[in-house]
Amino acid sequence: MRFHVLTLFPEMIEGIVNTSITGRAIKNGYMSVETVNIRDYSTKKTMRVDDYPYGGGAGMVMEPEPVYQAVSAIEDKIGKKPRVVYLTPQAEVLNQTKVEELAAEEDLVLLCGHYEGIDDRVLQEVVTDYVSIGDYVLTGGELGAAVLIDAVSRFVPGVLSNEESSQFESMQDNLLEYPQYTRPEEWHGTKVPPVLLSGDHTKIDTWRYEQSVIRTRERRPDLLRNSYHVLCVTYGDEGDKTDCFAKTLTEMITRYGEYQDYARRKLQKTRRTLGENELLILGIPSGISDPEKDMDSSVRFRNLLGTASPAILIFSPDTEDSVLNRTREVLTKNGFVILGAYAVEDSGEEKLRETGLEIRKKTLHFHDR
Repeated sequence: MRFHVLTLFPEMIEGIVNTSITGRAIKNGYMSVETVNIRDYSTKKTMRVDDYPYGGGAGMVMEPEPVYQAVSAIEDKIGKKPRVVYLTPQAEVLNQTKVEELAAEEDLVLLCGHYEGIDDRVLQEVVTDYVSIGDYVLTGGELGAAVLIDAVSRFVPGVLSNEESSQFESMQDNLLEYPQYTRPEEWHGTKVPPVLLSGDHTKIDTWRYEQSVIRTRERRPDLLRNSYHVLCVTYGDEGDKTDCFAKTLTEMITRYGEYQDYARRKLQKTRRTLGENELLILGIPSGISDPEKDMDSSVRFRNLLGTASPAILIFSPDTEDSVLNRTREVLTKNGFVILGAYAVEDSGEEKLRETGLEIRKKTLHFHDR
Protein backbone atom coordinates (compact mmCIF):
# COMPACT_ATOMS: atom_id res chain seq x y z
CA MET A 1 0.00 0.00 0.00
CA ARG A 2 1.34 3.40 -1.02
CA PHE A 3 -0.13 6.59 0.46
CA HIS A 4 0.52 9.92 -1.26
CA VAL A 5 -0.47 12.86 0.96
CA LEU A 6 -0.90 16.27 -0.68
CA THR A 7 -0.52 18.91 2.02
CA LEU A 8 0.83 22.33 2.91
CA PHE A 9 2.34 20.90 6.10
CA PRO A 10 4.21 17.63 5.41
CA GLU A 11 5.77 17.63 8.88
CA MET A 12 2.33 17.16 10.47
CA ILE A 13 1.85 13.87 8.60
CA GLU A 14 5.42 12.66 8.99
CA GLY A 15 5.41 13.26 12.74
CA ILE A 16 2.41 10.96 13.19
CA VAL A 17 2.89 8.13 10.70
CA ASN A 18 6.56 7.52 11.47
CA THR A 19 5.78 6.35 15.01
CA SER A 20 4.21 3.25 16.58
CA ILE A 21 2.64 0.58 14.35
CA THR A 22 2.56 2.64 11.14
CA GLY A 23 6.17 3.68 11.65
CA ARG A 24 7.21 0.05 12.04
CA ALA A 25 5.21 -0.93 8.95
CA ILE A 26 6.93 1.76 6.89
CA LYS A 27 10.35 0.70 8.17
CA ASN A 28 9.64 -2.95 7.30
CA GLY A 29 8.39 -2.07 3.81
CA TYR A 30 4.76 -3.13 4.20
CA MET A 31 3.53 0.35 3.26
CA SER A 32 4.88 3.75 2.31
CA VAL A 33 3.72 7.29 3.01
CA GLU A 34 4.90 9.99 0.62
CA THR A 35 4.17 13.59 1.55
CA VAL A 36 3.89 16.08 -1.30
CA ASN A 37 4.07 19.79 -0.51
CA ILE A 38 1.47 21.50 -2.68
CA ARG A 39 3.54 24.70 -2.51
CA ASP A 40 6.13 23.00 -4.73
CA TYR A 41 3.61 23.30 -7.57
CA SER A 42 2.87 26.98 -7.09
CA THR A 43 3.22 29.17 -10.18
CA LYS A 44 4.18 32.19 -8.08
CA LYS A 45 7.65 33.29 -6.99
CA THR A 46 6.36 33.66 -3.44
CA MET A 47 5.20 29.99 -3.50
CA ARG A 48 1.73 31.07 -2.39
CA VAL A 49 -1.10 28.72 -3.26
CA ASP A 50 -4.08 30.65 -1.89
CA ASP A 51 -6.10 33.71 -2.85
CA TYR A 52 -9.18 35.67 -1.81
CA PRO A 53 -12.57 34.01 -2.47
CA TYR A 54 -14.79 35.31 -5.25
CA GLY A 55 -17.93 36.85 -3.80
CA GLY A 56 -16.13 38.01 -0.68
CA GLY A 57 -16.01 36.45 2.75
CA ALA A 58 -13.47 35.65 5.41
CA GLY A 59 -10.35 33.59 4.86
CA MET A 60 -8.47 32.39 1.82
CA VAL A 61 -9.11 29.62 -0.72
CA MET A 62 -6.48 27.27 -2.14
CA GLU A 63 -6.00 27.73 -5.88
CA PRO A 64 -6.88 24.91 -8.30
CA GLU A 65 -3.71 24.76 -10.44
CA PRO A 66 -1.15 23.74 -7.76
CA VAL A 67 -3.49 20.97 -6.56
CA TYR A 68 -4.09 19.78 -10.11
CA GLN A 69 -0.38 19.71 -10.91
CA ALA A 70 0.42 17.82 -7.69
CA VAL A 71 -2.16 15.13 -8.49
CA SER A 72 -0.97 14.94 -12.11
CA ALA A 73 2.62 14.42 -10.95
CA ILE A 74 1.56 11.41 -8.88
CA GLU A 75 -0.42 9.99 -11.81
CA ASP A 76 2.67 10.27 -14.02
CA LYS A 77 4.83 8.68 -11.33
CA ILE A 78 2.68 5.58 -10.75
CA GLY A 79 1.40 5.30 -14.33
CA LYS A 80 -2.33 5.34 -13.58
CA LYS A 81 -5.16 7.39 -12.14
CA PRO A 82 -5.43 6.54 -8.43
CA ARG A 83 -8.32 7.14 -6.08
CA VAL A 84 -8.05 10.65 -4.70
CA VAL A 85 -9.60 11.14 -1.26
CA TYR A 86 -10.43 14.66 -0.12
CA LEU A 87 -10.67 15.02 3.66
CA THR A 88 -13.62 17.30 4.41
CA PRO A 89 -16.50 17.57 6.92
CA GLN A 90 -18.80 17.88 3.88
CA ALA A 91 -18.99 14.12 3.40
CA GLU A 92 -20.24 10.89 4.93
CA VAL A 93 -18.41 10.01 8.11
CA LEU A 94 -15.72 7.36 7.68
CA ASN A 95 -16.78 3.85 8.69
CA GLN A 96 -15.17 0.42 8.78
CA THR A 97 -16.67 -0.68 5.47
CA LYS A 98 -15.18 2.34 3.70
CA VAL A 99 -11.84 1.69 5.38
CA GLU A 100 -11.73 -1.90 4.11
CA GLU A 101 -12.76 -0.76 0.63
CA LEU A 102 -9.89 1.74 0.47
CA ALA A 103 -7.48 -0.86 1.86
CA ALA A 104 -7.92 -2.87 -1.34
CA GLU A 105 -6.18 -0.13 -3.36
CA GLU A 106 -2.47 -0.18 -4.23
CA ASP A 107 -2.20 3.62 -4.20
CA LEU A 108 -4.25 6.22 -2.35
CA VAL A 109 -3.89 9.97 -2.78
CA LEU A 110 -5.06 11.92 0.28
CA LEU A 111 -5.76 15.58 -0.39
CA CYS A 112 -5.59 17.91 2.61
CA GLY A 113 -7.30 21.27 2.38
CA HIS A 114 -6.50 24.32 4.48
CA TYR A 115 -7.77 27.85 5.08
CA GLU A 116 -11.37 27.99 3.80
CA GLY A 117 -10.90 24.98 1.55
CA ILE A 118 -9.94 24.32 -2.08
CA ASP A 119 -11.34 25.79 -5.29
CA ASP A 120 -14.28 23.53 -6.12
CA ARG A 121 -13.38 23.22 -9.81
CA VAL A 122 -10.28 21.14 -9.16
CA LEU A 123 -12.15 19.02 -6.62
CA GLN A 124 -14.72 18.12 -9.26
CA GLU A 125 -11.96 17.22 -11.70
CA VAL A 126 -9.62 15.08 -9.58
CA VAL A 127 -11.39 13.85 -6.42
CA THR A 128 -12.96 10.37 -6.43
CA ASP A 129 -13.93 10.09 -2.74
CA TYR A 130 -15.00 12.61 -0.12
CA VAL A 131 -14.36 11.45 3.44
CA SER A 132 -15.12 13.03 6.82
CA ILE A 133 -13.78 11.88 10.18
CA GLY A 134 -16.59 13.59 12.08
CA ASP A 135 -19.14 16.38 12.17
CA TYR A 136 -16.75 19.09 13.25
CA VAL A 137 -14.27 21.45 11.56
CA LEU A 138 -10.47 21.28 11.85
CA THR A 139 -7.88 23.78 10.65
CA GLY A 140 -6.83 21.41 7.88
CA GLY A 141 -7.15 17.91 6.50
CA GLU A 142 -3.84 16.60 7.85
CA LEU A 143 -5.24 15.04 11.03
CA GLY A 144 -8.02 13.43 9.01
CA ALA A 145 -5.45 12.00 6.60
CA ALA A 146 -3.46 10.58 9.52
CA VAL A 147 -6.61 8.95 10.90
CA LEU A 148 -7.37 7.41 7.52
CA ILE A 149 -3.80 6.12 7.10
CA ASP A 150 -3.90 4.51 10.54
CA ALA A 151 -7.29 2.87 9.95
CA VAL A 152 -6.49 1.60 6.44
CA SER A 153 -3.01 0.37 7.37
CA ARG A 154 -4.52 -2.16 9.80
CA PHE A 155 -5.74 -4.13 6.78
CA VAL A 156 -2.42 -4.08 4.94
CA PRO A 157 -0.84 -7.57 5.15
CA GLY A 158 2.06 -7.67 7.59
CA VAL A 159 1.25 -4.44 9.41
CA LEU A 160 -0.34 -6.18 12.39
CA SER A 161 1.24 -9.22 14.00
CA ASN A 162 -2.16 -10.77 14.75
CA GLU A 163 -4.31 -11.00 11.61
CA GLU A 164 -7.48 -11.32 13.66
CA SER A 165 -6.86 -7.87 15.09
CA SER A 166 -7.90 -6.37 11.75
CA GLN A 167 -10.25 -9.03 10.38
CA PHE A 168 -12.45 -9.16 13.46
CA GLU A 169 -12.87 -5.55 14.52
CA SER A 170 -15.92 -4.68 16.60
CA MET A 171 -17.01 -2.11 14.00
CA GLN A 172 -17.16 -4.93 11.45
CA ASP A 173 -20.59 -5.71 12.96
CA ASN A 174 -21.47 -2.05 13.62
CA LEU A 175 -21.12 -2.79 17.32
CA LEU A 176 -18.83 -1.24 19.89
CA GLU A 177 -16.10 -3.36 21.41
CA TYR A 178 -16.98 -5.52 24.41
CA PRO A 179 -15.25 -4.77 27.76
CA GLN A 180 -11.65 -5.99 27.99
CA TYR A 181 -9.85 -7.23 31.11
CA THR A 182 -6.32 -8.29 32.06
CA ARG A 183 -4.44 -9.17 35.24
CA PRO A 184 -4.95 -8.87 38.18
CA GLU A 185 -8.09 -10.97 38.46
CA GLU A 186 -9.46 -8.56 41.09
CA TRP A 187 -8.73 -4.83 41.16
CA HIS A 188 -10.21 -2.22 43.54
CA GLY A 189 -12.84 -4.74 44.61
CA THR A 190 -14.01 -5.53 41.06
CA LYS A 191 -13.47 -9.02 39.68
CA VAL A 192 -13.08 -10.15 36.09
CA PRO A 193 -16.39 -11.68 34.85
CA PRO A 194 -16.25 -15.42 35.66
CA VAL A 195 -17.17 -16.44 32.10
CA LEU A 196 -13.84 -15.07 30.83
CA LEU A 197 -12.02 -17.42 33.18
CA SER A 198 -14.11 -20.46 32.27
CA GLY A 199 -12.16 -21.56 29.19
CA ASP A 200 -15.48 -22.19 27.40
CA HIS A 201 -15.00 -20.24 24.16
CA THR A 202 -18.61 -20.66 23.05
CA LYS A 203 -19.84 -19.03 26.25
CA ILE A 204 -17.14 -16.38 26.02
CA ASP A 205 -18.16 -15.47 22.44
CA THR A 206 -21.82 -15.29 23.50
CA TRP A 207 -20.95 -13.05 26.45
CA ARG A 208 -18.84 -10.76 24.27
CA TYR A 209 -21.60 -10.40 21.69
CA GLU A 210 -24.18 -9.61 24.38
CA GLN A 211 -21.86 -7.04 25.97
CA SER A 212 -21.18 -5.43 22.58
CA VAL A 213 -24.91 -5.03 21.98
CA ILE A 214 -25.47 -3.61 25.49
CA ARG A 215 -22.59 -1.16 25.17
CA THR A 216 -23.70 -0.06 21.70
CA ARG A 217 -27.27 0.46 22.89
CA GLU A 218 -26.01 2.62 25.78
CA ARG A 219 -23.36 4.65 23.98
CA ARG A 220 -24.09 4.57 20.23
CA PRO A 221 -27.69 3.43 19.66
CA ASP A 222 -27.53 4.90 16.14
CA LEU A 223 -25.18 2.08 15.10
CA LEU A 224 -27.74 -0.62 15.86
CA ARG A 225 -29.80 0.45 12.85
CA ASN A 226 -27.16 -1.01 10.54
CA SER A 227 -26.04 -3.88 12.76
CA TYR A 228 -27.07 -7.24 11.32
CA HIS A 229 -27.26 -10.68 12.81
CA VAL A 230 -26.19 -13.05 10.03
CA LEU A 231 -27.78 -16.46 9.49
CA CYS A 232 -25.90 -18.71 7.07
CA VAL A 233 -28.07 -21.52 5.69
CA THR A 234 -26.60 -24.41 3.70
CA TYR A 235 -27.92 -27.82 2.66
CA GLY A 236 -25.35 -29.43 0.37
CA ASP A 237 -23.28 -32.57 0.80
CA GLU A 238 -20.38 -32.49 3.24
CA GLY A 239 -17.54 -30.43 1.78
CA ASP A 240 -19.78 -28.85 -0.87
CA LYS A 241 -17.95 -25.96 -2.51
CA THR A 242 -20.91 -23.59 -2.31
CA ASP A 243 -21.49 -24.37 1.36
CA CYS A 244 -17.83 -23.68 2.15
CA PHE A 245 -17.91 -20.39 0.24
CA ALA A 246 -21.08 -19.25 2.03
CA LYS A 247 -19.63 -20.09 5.44
CA THR A 248 -16.29 -18.39 4.74
CA LEU A 249 -18.12 -15.33 3.43
CA THR A 250 -20.19 -15.20 6.60
CA GLU A 251 -17.03 -15.33 8.70
CA MET A 252 -15.65 -12.35 6.76
CA ILE A 253 -18.82 -10.31 7.28
CA THR A 254 -19.39 -10.97 10.98
CA ARG A 255 -17.76 -12.41 14.06
CA TYR A 256 -21.09 -13.64 15.37
CA GLY A 257 -22.57 -15.62 12.48
CA GLU A 258 -25.11 -18.39 13.02
CA TYR A 259 -24.87 -21.52 10.86
CA GLN A 260 -27.70 -23.95 10.10
CA ASP A 261 -27.82 -27.05 7.91
CA TYR A 262 -31.22 -27.19 6.19
CA ALA A 263 -30.59 -30.72 5.02
CA ARG A 264 -31.81 -31.62 8.52
CA ARG A 265 -35.53 -32.40 8.69
CA LYS A 266 -35.82 -30.98 12.19
CA LEU A 267 -34.75 -27.52 11.04
CA GLN A 268 -37.09 -27.67 8.05
CA LYS A 269 -39.99 -28.26 10.45
CA THR A 270 -38.95 -25.51 12.87
CA ARG A 271 -40.50 -22.11 12.25
CA ARG A 272 -37.90 -19.32 12.10
CA THR A 273 -38.75 -15.69 11.38
CA LEU A 274 -35.98 -13.19 10.68
CA GLY A 275 -36.35 -9.46 11.31
CA GLU A 276 -35.25 -6.46 9.24
CA ASN A 277 -31.87 -6.45 10.97
CA GLU A 278 -31.15 -10.10 10.26
CA LEU A 279 -29.31 -11.03 7.07
CA LEU A 280 -29.78 -14.41 5.42
CA ILE A 281 -26.88 -15.87 3.44
CA LEU A 282 -28.14 -18.94 1.59
CA GLY A 283 -25.81 -21.38 -0.15
CA ILE A 284 -27.41 -23.25 -3.07
CA PRO A 285 -25.41 -26.42 -3.85
CA SER A 286 -24.86 -27.59 -7.43
CA GLY A 287 -26.47 -30.91 -6.59
CA ILE A 288 -27.45 -33.28 -3.79
CA SER A 289 -26.30 -36.90 -3.94
CA ASP A 290 -29.05 -38.33 -1.70
CA PRO A 291 -32.42 -38.26 -3.58
CA GLU A 292 -34.30 -38.38 -0.29
CA LYS A 293 -32.71 -35.10 0.76
CA ASP A 294 -33.44 -33.39 -2.55
CA MET A 295 -36.66 -31.37 -2.55
CA ASP A 296 -38.25 -28.20 -3.87
CA SER A 297 -37.33 -24.93 -2.17
CA SER A 298 -40.95 -24.35 -1.21
CA VAL A 299 -40.79 -27.49 0.94
CA ARG A 300 -37.30 -27.03 2.35
CA PHE A 301 -37.83 -23.39 3.34
CA ARG A 302 -41.54 -23.43 4.15
CA ASN A 303 -40.81 -22.42 7.76
CA LEU A 304 -37.96 -20.00 7.04
CA LEU A 305 -39.67 -16.60 7.00
CA GLY A 306 -38.60 -12.98 6.80
CA THR A 307 -40.09 -9.59 7.61
CA ALA A 308 -38.63 -7.58 4.74
CA SER A 309 -35.34 -9.23 5.74
CA PRO A 310 -32.32 -8.88 3.43
CA ALA A 311 -31.00 -12.05 1.79
CA ILE A 312 -27.95 -13.01 -0.29
CA LEU A 313 -27.83 -16.08 -2.52
CA ILE A 314 -24.59 -18.01 -3.11
CA PHE A 315 -24.66 -20.53 -5.95
CA SER A 316 -22.39 -22.73 -8.04
CA PRO A 317 -21.71 -21.69 -11.67
CA ASP A 318 -23.30 -24.95 -12.80
CA THR A 319 -26.47 -24.43 -10.75
CA GLU A 320 -29.46 -24.60 -13.07
CA ASP A 321 -31.27 -21.30 -13.63
CA SER A 322 -34.56 -22.94 -12.73
CA VAL A 323 -33.24 -23.88 -9.27
CA LEU A 324 -31.83 -20.39 -8.64
CA ASN A 325 -35.00 -18.67 -9.84
CA ARG A 326 -37.21 -21.01 -7.83
CA THR A 327 -35.24 -20.31 -4.65
CA ARG A 328 -35.44 -16.58 -5.28
CA GLU A 329 -39.19 -16.84 -5.85
CA VAL A 330 -39.79 -18.85 -2.65
CA LEU A 331 -37.71 -16.57 -0.44
CA THR A 332 -39.38 -13.46 -1.84
CA LYS A 333 -42.79 -14.99 -1.16
CA ASN A 334 -41.62 -15.84 2.38
CA GLY A 335 -40.83 -12.19 3.13
CA PHE A 336 -37.18 -11.78 2.12
CA VAL A 337 -35.66 -9.01 -0.01
CA ILE A 338 -32.97 -10.45 -2.29
CA LEU A 339 -30.03 -8.03 -2.33
CA GLY A 340 -27.93 -10.07 -4.74
CA ALA A 341 -26.80 -13.47 -5.98
CA TYR A 342 -23.13 -14.44 -6.26
CA ALA A 343 -21.51 -17.36 -8.05
CA VAL A 344 -18.76 -19.27 -6.26
CA GLU A 345 -15.39 -18.41 -7.82
CA ASP A 346 -11.89 -19.84 -7.53
CA SER A 347 -10.19 -16.45 -7.51
CA GLY A 348 -8.90 -16.62 -3.96
CA GLU A 349 -9.16 -14.53 -0.84
CA GLU A 350 -9.05 -11.16 -2.62
CA LYS A 351 -12.22 -11.90 -4.59
CA LEU A 352 -13.85 -13.26 -1.44
CA ARG A 353 -13.01 -10.03 0.40
CA GLU A 354 -14.41 -7.94 -2.47
CA THR A 355 -17.65 -9.92 -2.37
CA GLY A 356 -17.87 -9.55 1.41
CA LEU A 357 -17.36 -5.79 1.18
CA GLU A 358 -19.99 -5.48 -1.52
CA ILE A 359 -22.51 -7.38 0.61
CA ARG A 360 -21.74 -5.25 3.66
CA LYS A 361 -22.24 -2.06 1.64
CA LYS A 362 -25.57 -3.34 0.36
CA THR A 363 -26.79 -4.17 3.85
CA LEU A 364 -25.57 -0.81 5.21
CA HIS A 365 -27.71 1.00 2.65
CA PHE A 366 -30.61 -1.44 2.86
CA HIS A 367 -32.68 0.76 5.17
CA ASP A 368 -32.04 3.81 2.97
CA ARG A 369 -33.82 2.24 0.00
